[in-house]
Amino acid sequence: MKVSSLFNVNGCIGKSAYGATDFSNISDLLEHMDYLGIDRSLVWHLAARDMNPAFGNRKLLAEIAETKAEERILPAFILTPACFYGNGILGYLKEWFATKRIRVIRLTPEMSRFPIRRIERVLTELAEFNPLVLWDAWTFPDEQKFIDLEHLANKFPQVNFAITQVMWQGFGGVLDLMWRCPNIYVDISWLHMRNSIKLLCKDFGAERVLFGIGYKSHYGAAIAELAFAQISDDERELIAHGNIERLLKLPKLDKKLTAERSNKLDKPLWDRFKNGEALNNVKIIDAHAHDQLPTLGWFFPETSLEENVETLVEQSKRLEINQTILSSGIALFRNGVEGNRATEKAFAKHGDLFKGYIGFNPRFSDTLVPLFDDFFSRDFYVGFKLLASYWKIPLKDPSYNPVWEYADKHHLPILLHTWDDKYNSPVMLSEIVKKYPNAIFLLGHSGGGTSGRFEAIELVKDNDNVYLEFCGSFTTSELFENAIVQVGIEKVVYGSDTSGHSEVWELGRFLSLPLDDNELRPALAKNMENIFKKRI
Repeated sequence: MKVSSLFNVNGCIGKSAYGATDFSNISDLLEHMDYLGIDRSLVWHLAARDMNPAFGNRKLLAEIAETKAEERILPAFILTPACFYGNGILGYLKEWFATKRIRVIRLTPEMSRFPIRRIERVLTELAEFNPLVLWDAWTFPDEQKFIDLEHLANKFPQVNFAITQVMWQGFGGVLDLMWRCPNIYVDISWLHMRNSIKLLCKDFGAERVLFGIGYKSHYGAAIAELAFAQISDDERELIAHGNIERLLKLPKLDKKLTAERSNKLDKPLWDRFKNGEALNNVKIIDAHAHDQLPTLGWFFPETSLEENVETLVEQSKRLEINQTILSSGIALFRNGVEGNRATEKAFAKHGDLFKGYIGFNPRFSDTLVPLFDDFFSRDFYVGFKLLASYWKIPLKDPSYNPVWEYADKHHLPILLHTWDDKYNSPVMLSEIVKKYPNAIFLLGHSGGGTSGRFEAIELVKDNDNVYLEFCGSFTTSELFENAIVQVGIEKVVYGSDTSGHSEVWELGRFLSLPLDDNELRPALAKNMENIFKKRI
């Protein structure tokens, strides 16, 4: 369903001393908003965080005025506890809040170096204006931050608070806090977990969910997730723009404010998908999936493999996913032989809709390695899956040799969880991929963080048997289209990391990349099909 308007709560502009930023100025942000069809956005300035609030907030107002963007860009003021002591700052803030041009406070405690609770004295001075207070939780929030926010929400019941840019690591804290405090909201920008919007609406009501986008590199992920969310059209409109308009006492737009997509990109697939429509006759192979997840901070209604099978079958049909290649949660986290057998039994009966990776935890190698030939003698299993970071066994450990050797002998793919850490950083594979040239290495998450992405790109460029795998690559602001330009689309495979991650969120992010659809298509299925053809 196409919503009438989109209102983003997560806009940010400016240049930073701490690294590259997405939008240097308002014009850059507006161009991105036009590309995605976003009418309005709350915006804060990096100078207010990195220099000081007084300087950056004034700079923000000046830039909005200079670009005449008042209709589309609404300022959010960064505040810190130091604002209480700055000469004239409280008076300045009260004047602006009294005009109602400023209605939003943004807290960045990690970078501004203060516990959330310490903003209380400033809020005491401003509470009469009933501001909306946004906590930017893009880093992994610890329990104390949630306790502090709970204290503030109870202390100021007339003030509304929203947790923004939180992903799965902090989602449990968000759910608990929303249950405890009715004046706490959440935005959907980083909610890449399957059916998280549906869960929030069912548990707390759509009225407490806001629309937002994350990094520029996320592109249309949140838009697609909202479009496909299994909620009513009225609930979708509330999340898209209605709730933030109500909180800020703004009228609903009576016209679109976005310019027509100014570039000449050919994006019919994205144009369908962003409106909640399946792609129709576009073959899609999801190269990265799991049959079920351990209880490591995930919140899903399914509690058994059988329930997960039903969910994944329904999801595949609804999104018209032709094939999903998954690994066994039991094999990865409990028992290799038992888990891989259970996954094959549960999914093989659905024909080509599902294929499997042998989940290989080296701790079970004594019983699993002798059964490689047996598992691969049937049609279900197509390769291997490794999770070195979780097991704390580095990829250079010789216990992985049975996988390298078997995959090399039979030209099989190996999907590896890669991240920039000491267990499976892509650079650790430099010698391995050359020693086993017939094995195909799929770098899950494309290296993870920023340094891991750079390592992954270099590894792919230097080795014909190494590929980037897409899912989870949203954790860095590095644009994925730049990686595609460097390695070539033929060295990229699409994956979602479902059943934990949302297939919609990841597919929406991929389809909305600013490249022609025909440039993206090979990664959707053809590249994996070519990998399968190498098997002997």
